[in-house]
Formats: sequence, C-alpha cells, structure tokens
Amino acid sequence: MEVVEYRPALLPLAAAELDYLLGLVRANSGSRVLQSITPTREPGVFEVTPGSFVGRLGLPTGRWIDFRSRFPLSDVVQLIRQSGRRPVRADTLPVDAAARHFLIDAIAIAYAREVEHLVGRGLAKGYEPVRHERPPYPGRLDVAHHVGKLGARPDRLATIARRLTVDIRENQALAAALDVLTHVPLDRDAAVRIAALGPAFHRVSRRSWRAEDVGRIRLTNLTTHYRQALALAETILRSQSLAPTSAGLAGGSLLFHMPKVWEAYVAQWLRRTWPHHDVRAPYAFPLTNDGQKAEADATVWDGGRLVALYDAKYKWPDHAPDRADVYQMVTYCERLGLTECTLVYPVAAERPAVTVGSRTVRVLGLMPSLEKG
Repeated sequence: MEVVEYRPALLPLAAAELDYLLGLVRANSGSRVLQSITPTREPGVFEVTPGSFVGRLGLPTGRWIDFRSRFPLSDVVQLIRQSGRRPVRADTLPVDAAARHFLIDAIAIAYAREVEHLVGRGLAKGYEPVRHERPPYPGRLDVAHHVGKLGARPDRLATIARRLTVDIRENQALAAALDVLTHVPLDRDAAVRIAALGPAFHRVSRRSWRAEDVGRIRLTNLTTHYRQALALAETILRSQSLAPTSAGLAGGSLLFHMPKVWEAYVAQWLRRTWPHHDVRAPYAFPLTNDGQKAEADATVWDGGRLVALYDAKYKWPDHAPDRADVYQMVTYCERLGLTECTLVYPVAAERPAVTVGSRTVRVLGLMPSLEKG
C-alpha cells in the first residue's frame, strides 16, 4: 500500500491494522503520522490522509504502508542524507527491504558522513585499567591480585596502570552499527564509504549492542561531538531488520518527518552559504512583552549582531508565500529589529519577494538538485 503526503488514499484495512493506525492519528497533533482515517461506503476500506512523512511503516498483519513525498525521490534522498536527521519513528514491525530500500542508503550515507568527521578529528579516547605481571611494573601495586591469586609470593608482582585507549563505549557503539551496515545491501557510494571506515575501528572491541544501550551512553565534554553519530547508530541498531534475516530481506519501520528534515537541511545550507558567520538553528527569542516566546528556524550572526533571518517551509508553494507565512515573518522581523527576512521553500515560488510596510519578505526556492557547486 502507498500514500503520498497529505493526499487522501483509499486503503483496505484489517481490524488489527485499523486499530494500530488509529493510534497514530491520536498522536501529537504537530507531528501526526496520519491526519485522519475516515470510513467509506465499502466495508473494510478507509480514506487515509497521511501527514508529511517519508518512509515505510510496518503493520501488525505483516503488511506495510509506503509513505511517499510530493517531491522527486532523488531530492528527498539527498535531503535525508545531507540533513543528518534521525527518523522520528524506528519501529520493530518488519517490512520488506528488498525493493526501493533508499532509506537504508540514506541512513548509511548520513552515518558515514558523521563517522568520517569523527575519524578525521581523531577518535575519542579514555583510560582503562590494565594489570601487569611482568616487568617493568607501571602503576600501583595490585594487592588483592597479588595476595589472592599469586599467594603473596615475593618473586611475583602485579600492578595496575591506566592505559589510554580508543576502546571506549562510544566507539564500540559506532563499530557495532558499522558492522550491521556491512551486511546490508547498499548502493555503491554508501558501501564504499562504510567499508573505508572499518580500519579506523580495528582496535575497538566488538560486543553485543542494543539500541537501548546506545541511548544510555552519557556523553562527556570530550565526546559531545559524538551525539549525532550515536543517534544514527541507535537508529541502525534499533532497526534490527536492516540486515538480512533469512533468504529474503526484512527492514524495520522507518519514518522521517520531512519538515524537520527540511529545517536541518536549510541550516546545513546556511552554514555553507555563510562560512564566516554564526548560524543558530533554531533560535528562540521573546515574542511578546508578557513572556511568550517564538522560535525562528535559523538566524545568522556576525559576532553579536543579527544579520539575517530564515524560515524553512516544507510546502508546495502554489501561491507562495501564503498570508500566514508573511505575517509570521513580518512579526519576527519587527521583534528582532530586521528590515528583511527569507522564506525557504523546496521549490521556486511565484513571487520572489513581498513587502509589508518597511519589511521585505524574500522567497527562495532550494532543492539539492538546484544547488550549484
């Protein structure tokens, strides 16, 4: 079964499937997987309207629903790859992964990019205790081992010393996710990049990792830059069916909330466009004098001076920009002291700019296929 963003589709649903999907309708209104499910005159057939999600959702009966974007598949894949956003749902209900498993490729590319960045900086290290029973004897005397295991023999000593190593929990989790991806059929680019990362982890021990274990890792000041890579590693390990499980391929349910993917992609684009500025995405600020706050998708700063305001709108701009978007941005400009701002849509809009009083709202159409360089 297949649905497209915000477009109603008639789907035959079993009772168990309907009950499962109704739970997704009742979810948080800001990111509901399904907007509505309406009965039709035909028994067992329902009109299903999805939200703005892309991916594949498994159902309790073993069937699944493909969520497709209104935009070209190649652009959607690039958005997911370059944004680095993790899925908002990563369920264990199995789905077929043999055909059109582009989400696996997208996750693999995003993961490869994050891990390549970590390897380029040098994998984080930590200290581990190592026992020495042969000279030289670094560290301190291991009294318990010397007495309990060596019988306090005067001709035998044992010491404990701390050794700096890359074999820490953070790197072990990354290595486990890499091992999973090496057993998944990927496109050539993804497979080559994943394989090239293997030697960087040859001194990292392998052990059984669950997705929940990755989520429990407490990052330190030295490993905070691991956050995004570990989030993707958790996604890979949670989708236990990314790898072949039998003669066929099975995949875990993976859904990406495309407005959040779009916001992350625009933020990445801004950092490339404004290389010597501070891009803050998102940026929260007081909207009213009584303490109400708003959050802009992205702002650009030159030191302590705000120089640009952007808002990412994952919409098909038939008549863009619409009135609500313009009023929102004019209000933001008024509050932040700017004379102009930019709305960023996935495709070009009819009007390049709208002026309201002394404020100008510019409109930019941006997609991976449209970027130059």
